[in-house]
Amino acid sequence: MFEIAGAKMDLTQKLGTTFCNNVVFTFSWKNEDNWPVVSVSENIEQLGYAPDEFISGDLSYSDIVHPDDKDKLKALIQQWDQEDVPCLFLEYRILDSKGNVRWIAKFVHAQYDEQGFLKQLNGTIVDITESKRAELFLQPQNGYLKSVVNTVREALLVLDTNFKIIFANLSFYRLFRANPLETEDRFLYDIENGQWNIPALKNSMITLLEGSTEFNDLEIEQDFKKIGHRVLRVNSRTMDTFNGKDKMILLAVEDVTESKKSSMELKASEAKYSALVEQGNDGIIIIQGESLRFTNSKFLEFTGYNKEDIINTSLLEYVPIDFRRMLLKRYSKALRDERSIKRNYEVDFIRKDGSTFPAEISLSFIYYENGPAVMIAIRDIAERKKAEMELKDSEKKYSTLVEKSNDGIVILQNDQLVFANNKFIEIIGYTRTEAIGKPFASFLTIEYRRMITGKFKRKMEKRQLTPPKYEIELLSKTGQKIPIEISSSIIEHEGKPAYMAIIRDITEQKNRERELLKLIEVQKVLENVIESSPAIVFFWKPYENWPVEFVSENISQFGYTAKEFISGKMLYSDMVHPYDLEKMNNETLRCIQEGEKNISLEYRVLTRSGEIRWIDERSVIKRDAEGRIEYIHGIIVDVTERKNANNFMRIGSELGTLFTPTADIKELFQQFLELITQVKGIDCGALYLVDETTGDLNLVAYKDLSFKFVNSIRQYSANSLHARILKTQYPIYKLYSEISSMTSEKDVSFEGLEATAILPLKYEGNVVAVFMLASHTEYAISHNTRSVLESIASQAGPSIGRIREQVHVQKDINNLQDLFDNIEDFLYVLDTNGCILHTNSFLCKRLGYSHEELLGLNIVNLHPQKRAIEVATLLAEILAGKKSIVKIPFESYDGELIPAEIKISRGAWDGNSALICLGRENN
Repeated sequence: MFEIAGAKMDLTQKLGTTFCNNVVFTFSWKNEDNWPVVSVSENIEQLGYAPDEFISGDLSYSDIVHPDDKDKLKALIQQWDQEDVPCLFLEYRILDSKGNVRWIAKFVHAQYDEQGFLKQLNGTIVDITESKRAELFLQPQNGYLKSVVNTVREALLVLDTNFKIIFANLSFYRLFRANPLETEDRFLYDIENGQWNIPALKNSMITLLEGSTEFNDLEIEQDFKKIGHRVLRVNSRTMDTFNGKDKMILLAVEDVTESKKSSMELKASEAKYSALVEQGNDGIIIIQGESLRFTNSKFLEFTGYNKEDIINTSLLEYVPIDFRRMLLKRYSKALRDERSIKRNYEVDFIRKDGSTFPAEISLSFIYYENGPAVMIAIRDIAERKKAEMELKDSEKKYSTLVEKSNDGIVILQNDQLVFANNKFIEIIGYTRTEAIGKPFASFLTIEYRRMITGKFKRKMEKRQLTPPKYEIELLSKTGQKIPIEISSSIIEHEGKPAYMAIIRDITEQKNRERELLKLIEVQKVLENVIESSPAIVFFWKPYENWPVEFVSENISQFGYTAKEFISGKMLYSDMVHPYDLEKMNNETLRCIQEGEKNISLEYRVLTRSGEIRWIDERSVIKRDAEGRIEYIHGIIVDVTERKNANNFMRIGSELGTLFTPTADIKELFQQFLELITQVKGIDCGALYLVDETTGDLNLVAYKDLSFKFVNSIRQYSANSLHARILKTQYPIYKLYSEISSMTSEKDVSFEGLEATAILPLKYEGNVVAVFMLASHTEYAISHNTRSVLESIASQAGPSIGRIREQVHVQKDINNLQDLFDNIEDFLYVLDTNGCILHTNSFLCKRLGYSHEELLGLNIVNLHPQKRAIEVATLLAEILAGKKSIVKIPFESYDGELIPAEIKISRGAWDGNSALICLGRENN
C-alpha cells in the first residue's frame, strides 16, 4: 500500500503497536538516480547489511527495494513532490542481504535546497513483517504518528488551530528540559510561565492560519529559565488530520545558538585579519585573471598610487621589463598547481613618479570572490639592499683579518674550493695555485668525504643558518691525516650562494686528549688498587670538624659511603671516637702551628654499627706559596688487630714464660690475673676455666678477694644459673649486687664489690675461660677501660686455648725463632691486608723499631709517604699473582732511606693465607 500523509485513516489503525513491537531504522538519501544514501542507522545490520556499504556507495537505497515496488515508489515520490505535502506515509517491501522479503512502514519528510527543489529525503522505517502477517493493526488512532515523530532529532510540537499542544516529541523535552504533564493539552503561549509568548512567533503563527501553509527559518532569541539564552530557528506548516476535515500545525524548533555564535566569531575573525592586512608592514595585492583585484594601503604607500588608479589594471605595468617574464611565470605556476610557492623572489617595482624600489615577494594560491587567484606579499628591501652594499664595501677591510686568522677559512661553490686563506694553505701543504679549483672532498680522508659533502648539500637545501661543528680529518699533500674542527655557513659569494667553512687544526688538542685518556686509565687502575687496599685515602679541608673533600670508596669497610662525607652529610670528626677527638685535634693543630709537613697519629674511630676500631693516620699538610694551608691529605689504616696484639704481647712479655712447657700453669694464670687487674678501675678479680668434659666452671686464680668470698664462688656446675651468666657470649657490665640478685645466691655483700665486669674468653668460637673482674670503689666501668678489657679478653681466650693444646710445641717454636733472628736478611710475614704478622730481629734493628711496634703495622708505613700509593699498587698486583719483586726503599724510624730488594711469595701463617717476604739491603 502506498499513500500520502492524511489520505487514509486505516494506516494508523493497522500500525498501532508497530513502533513498540518492531525494529526501527532511519535512512537519508539524495533525490538522485538510484537514491544514493547519505546516512543510515547502525542497526541496519539486523537486515544483514553494514552501514559502510551504503555510505561508501557500494549499495544505494533503490538496491534494497523490492523490484515489484520500485517503480510505484518512485512515481509516488514524484507525485508527493508536486503536491507539496509535508509528510509521506508508505508501506512496501524491501529485501534483506539474503534476498528475503521484509514488509516495512515508512514515515518520510523532505528537505529542499535554496531554489525549492527536493534535495534529500529522510525516512524512519519500521519492519512490520510479523505485524503484516498477523494483521495486527488495532492501535489507537495517533499511535503511529507519535512513534514516528519521536524518532526525529528536531524538537517538534503538534498543535491544533487554537495553538493548544496535542503532542511534543522526545527531542523537545530533552532540549527544553520539560515533561508531558506541564506541556501537552496546554496553550503554547502559556507553557514555561509564558516564555513562548514571543511576538515574532505569534505573528508568524497567525499568518499561518490566515491562509499561508508554512513559514521557514524564523529566528527568535529568548531567555529560558531552565536552559538560559537561546537562539532558535523555527519552521512550521499545517497538515490535515486523519479524518480529512480538521487541520494540525507542525512546529519544528532547532537550537542554533552555537552556530550563531560561531558565525559571529567568524565575522569578528574576518574583521581582525582585515585589519592586520591593512595595518601590516608588507604590501598585499591579489591578482585574478592577470588583473589587480585588491591592494592594501601599504602597497599604495610603496608605489604612491591611489586605489582607483590601479584596481583592475595589469600588475606588469608596475614592474620593469626585466622582471615581467619571471613574475608572470611564477604567477602562472601558482595558478596551475593551485599551491603556494615556498621560495621568495626579488623584484623591482615602479613608483608613480617613475622611480623604482627593490622588493621581496612571495606568492600564495587562494580563492577570492569564489574564483582562483594569487595573493602576493611585497616587502620593501631597499634598506636591506643598502646594507648589503655597505657590507660588500666592508669585505675589503676584513680580508686582512681573514688572511691573518689562526683558523683556516675557505669558500666553496659547487663543491669546488674558490677561496682559501694562508692558514688553510699552511695546514694542507699545497700552494694556493694547486689548491684553488680542486674539489673540497679531495682534501678530506676517504671516510669523511661522503658525510661532509652530504651535510653541505642538505644545509644548502634547508638554508640552515646555525653553523654546526664537526670533527673530521684533512689529508695533507704528503698524505698525513690532520684532525680538524670544521663549521660552515651559507653566504653569498660574488652574487651566488656558497659555503664558508672555518677550519681549526686540533692536532695538539687531540694529543692532549690522548694523554688525558691514558691518565684516566692510570687513574682507574690506581682507584682499583686503592679500593682493594686496606689503606683509605682522605683529603681534609683545614676547617672545624675536618670536612672531607675526597675519600676513597673503601671507607665502606667502616660501614660508611664516600658520598656521605663528600656531600657534607658527615664530617670526619663525626667518625672519631669522642674520647680521642680532642687529642687528635690538639696534635694536628700542633703540627700545623709548628710548620711540620707530616702528621702521624693513632686513635680510635666508630664504625656505623658502633664498633670501636683503632686507626693509624699518616697525613701530609699541603700549603700554598704563601704558607697558607690548602688541604691535608693522607691515608688511614685499620690497626685494631695490631693494637689488640700489642696489648696482649705486653701481657705476654710480662708473664715471661707464658708459653714455656716448664712453667707452672696455676702460677701463669695467677700472673695473668695480676696483670689484668692493673687496668685502671679494676682492683680485684677471678679467673675460671671451663671443664672441657663437664662444662663446669672452676676457679683457677683470684686476686684481692677474701677467703670467705672465694669459698662461696669457687665452683659452679654447668647447669647452674651462675654458670649460664658467666658463660654468656658477650661481656656484662653491672653492679655486683645486680648480678647477685639475678642468681639468688647467699648474701655476699660483706665483700663490698661494686662495678663488675664478666668477660667470656673464647677460643675457636667456644668459651674456654671467664674473667670475673670488679672494683671495691668504682660504681661504673668507663668506656675506655671496657675497650682495654675487651682487647685483652679477645687475645686471652685464644692464648688459654693454645696453652691447653700447644705447650708441647713451644720449645720448637723458640728454636725456630732463634734461627730467624740470626739471619742477617730482612724476613717478615704479611697478612693479605699488608699488616705485619711476624718479623725477625734484623729487620727491627735495621729500621730502628721494636718487635712490638712492627707487629700489626701496615707495610705501607715502612716506605716513604710519597710512594704509599705505589706500594699499595704493588701489593695488589702481588696478591693477584702479577708481580713478586719489590724494589721500593724502606724508610727507617730516623727517616733514613734504605734501598732493598724483596722477594715475596704466597704461603700460610697460623692456618691463614699470608705473604712470606725475604730480601736484603741493596747497596
